[in-house]
Amino acid sequence: MNRTDLVFTVLRVPLDFCMLIAAGYAAYFLRFQALTDIRPAIFEIPLAQYTQILLTVSLFFLAVFALTGLYAIGHYKIRNEIQKICIACSTGMMFILVYLFFVSGLFSSRFIVLAAWILSFLFVSMGRMLLRLTETALFKAGVGLHSIAMIGDMARIAPIISEIDHRPSLGFQVVFQCAAWTDETAQSLHAMRLHKKLDEIFLVSPAADYAMLNAILNFANEHHIPFRYSADMFGSKRLEVRTLAGIPLVEVKRTRLEGWGKILKRLFDIVVSCMIIITLLPIFLMIAIAIRLESRGPIFYFNERVGKDERAFFAYKFRSMYIQYCTGKKYDATGKALAYEEQLAQEKSERKGPVYKVLNDPRRTRVGRFLERFSLDELPQLFNVLFGSMSLVGPRPHMPNQVAHYTKHHRALFTIKPGITGMAQIEGRSDLDFEDEARLDMYYIENWSPWIDFIILCKTPLKVLTRKSRV
Repeated sequence: MNRTDLVFTVLRVPLDFCMLIAAGYAAYFLRFQALTDIRPAIFEIPLAQYTQILLTVSLFFLAVFALTGLYAIGHYKIRNEIQKICIACSTGMMFILVYLFFVSGLFSSRFIVLAAWILSFLFVSMGRMLLRLTETALFKAGVGLHSIAMIGDMARIAPIISEIDHRPSLGFQVVFQCAAWTDETAQSLHAMRLHKKLDEIFLVSPAADYAMLNAILNFANEHHIPFRYSADMFGSKRLEVRTLAGIPLVEVKRTRLEGWGKILKRLFDIVVSCMIIITLLPIFLMIAIAIRLESRGPIFYFNERVGKDERAFFAYKFRSMYIQYCTGKKYDATGKALAYEEQLAQEKSERKGPVYKVLNDPRRTRVGRFLERFSLDELPQLFNVLFGSMSLVGPRPHMPNQVAHYTKHHRALFTIKPGITGMAQIEGRSDLDFEDEARLDMYYIENWSPWIDFIILCKTPLKVLTRKSRV
């Protein structure tokens, strides 16, 4: 899902809300303004009181809309969408009528109830059609299109391309096609991805062997490209099927953190990180004073790490080492500190794999040892979460020189944002070898849920307090 899809998915909620409000007011003025000459109103509810009821009912309808699938991610036929709107509005109105039956004094105009039901269906449908027309107009103008590469049987690819050309609302454009997967194909797609000219890969070849399928899938994972194929070649709970030109296309979902999952996780990160930062401000101040009193140098350490889609960023930390041992472009102009770190990693690392952890690290200050013992040095990464380069929960980010030793299957760890804590941290922290850590992180990426995030966040403080540090 690209940014345009995400924007239009989010816009459905406020648009539906506005249409429901408009329908409610239209029913009100239709009854008490337009029809008073034909049938005088026996009673008249004040507009302010009616507005309060209307806002509550509209929010209730949004909940019903969500339960009926009107905010599901993806593109659907407008006919199916209107059918769902009809079902949702009728269901919501049924609950309202049941409620009014037991609370008869709340509202007495049956006309407004009937009119609001019909108008809500009409207004919401018109809003959805307007949104769909706007999206289609942008697609026709070349805005927000998914650039796709088609690989496989040319006879099967042809009708799909024809369907894409005749239906701009699909939001696809074919930028590459070939009959087989070769090294030259991989190089071409890699170059297109680097120039942001490729968004997805379609494999349309039911007869493709597993070697070809795995090669394309590994390439897609390595370069963080969504992948769909036209036949159910293997089972996975991360599959999503849709048809195009009568041909089934199966997308291999890299993570559940797409669409609303991504939105909810980001909102949760913002709210919780703000709350923790405000609560811990006195502790931040005490740590800053302790660092400055013990050794010269800055309070904060900006450590270059690799994050989502392999983009480099600076992870904020409280400085826990003497300034002459801090690595990175900001501190280590001659490279001596990095060379010393690599020497210590070979001699004293307690972990196997590209990510090392130095035992009894001689570079740390006394304050730094205390901070690392309770992971207090990582508290400034809450600002990374707030600014969007990290999440509260996710795979731990590693340094570029460590990432350089990753194998291809490790690249899938860059599918989502890195986190301050994660599944590997609560299961074993630095006691795990990197391969075990990667396996746990991949499980988290593929099986994410808000509940898993909640459990990890609850377990993290206890794990930090009970672990034995040897740095």
